[in-house]
Amino acid sequence: MDIGVIAKRYAKALLAFAVKQGQEDTVYGEVLQLIDSYKAVPQVSNVLGNPLLPPTQKEKVICQAAAIHPSTVIQKFAQLVVAHRRESFMLFIAHSYVSLYREMKHISIGKLITAVPASDAVAKRLEKMVEEQSKGSVDVILETAVDPSIVGGFIFQIDDLRLDASVRSQFNLIKKQFIEKNKRII
Repeated sequence: MDIGVIAKRYAKALLAFAVKQGQEDTVYGEVLQLIDSYKAVPQVSNVLGNPLLPPTQKEKVICQAAAIHPSTVIQKFAQLVVAHRRESFMLFIAHSYVSLYREMKHISIGKLITAVPASDAVAKRLEKMVEEQSKGSVDVILETAVDPSIVGGFIFQIDDLRLDASVRSQFNLIKKQFIEKNKRII
């Protein structure tokens, strides 16, 4: 049984149903909340995997993890997942849904890593620059992170592109070149 194939099939079904109901944006928010619930409360997966818990309770756990007042789409989807005994795959299904939704809406997630916290103005300017380069065909959501080990500069990642302009990488490049040059001398 391939978890990825199963998760993607269920995620496609959820997306198609949500689009048909005109609630794909609402479901996207609920699925993101579900993923956050899994991170915040790791016992959620243990509860859903418990064979002694009745199916109706499992449905409630999924719905409560997704939202305080879940949409009918999520409620019906939770019933479907539990009826087919796929509740242990919910986290994988949620991640697949997020990927499919972002692909459908042309949303890219970028990550900016700096040695010190970047200002909001810098982040917004970078988002705008990437959107302009894509000629408006992609919306960018930029996540920022701080990693003091890069010393200075930045690392920017989006989709398959990685731009490493950190001081650490420059030092490593110089070190590598120095070692290569000195190997030839010996």
